[in-house]
Amino acid sequence: MAVEPAGCFIHNSHAQNLGGDQFLAGLFPPMRNPPVVQISLIQLAVILLAALALEFTFGRVVALSALLGGALCVLPNLYFGLRAFELLGPDRGKIRGARASQRAVGSFYRAETGKFVMTLVGFAVVFASVKTLNPAVLFISYGLCVILHWILVARLHATK
Repeated sequence: MAVEPAGCFIHNSHAQNLGGDQFLAGLFPPMRNPPVVQISLIQLAVILLAALALEFTFGRVVALSALLGGALCVLPNLYFGLRAFELLGPDRGKIRGARASQRAVGSFYRAETGKFVMTLVGFAVVFASVKTLNPAVLFISYGLCVILHWILVARLHATK
C-alpha cells in the first residue's frame, strides 16, 4: 500500500491546518462565497426594465403582475443565498473549512426552508391583497426569473 507524501494535501485548508507545504497550499485557492447579491441585483434590474417596458406596451396590470412575479422569485432566492452561506444572521461568515460541513448542511436546510416559506407566503399575500392581477403573467415572470437565475449562476460560475 502506497503512502502519500506528508506535503501533499487535497485542498488549501488541509495544508494550512496540518502545517503542510506552503507551495502546495498555493496551488489550491481558498473557496469564495458565491456572488449572491450580484445575481439578485442583476435579476432586479432585468425585472424592473421588463416591468417598465410592459407598462408602456400592455398596461399597468400586466406590468405589476410581472414585477410581483419577479419579486416573488428574487427575494426568497436572495434570502436563501445570504442565509445558506451565512452572509446573514448571527453566525455571519463563520462557515469555513472541512470541519464545518455539518454546520453548512444545517445552514442550507434552514435557508431552503425559509425560502420555501417566503415563497408560499409571498404568493398567498399577492393573491389575497392585489385585486387587479394577471395570474398568467405573474407565473410566467416567476418562471422566467428562475431561468434567469440559473443562467446567471452558470455564467458567473464559469467566469471564475
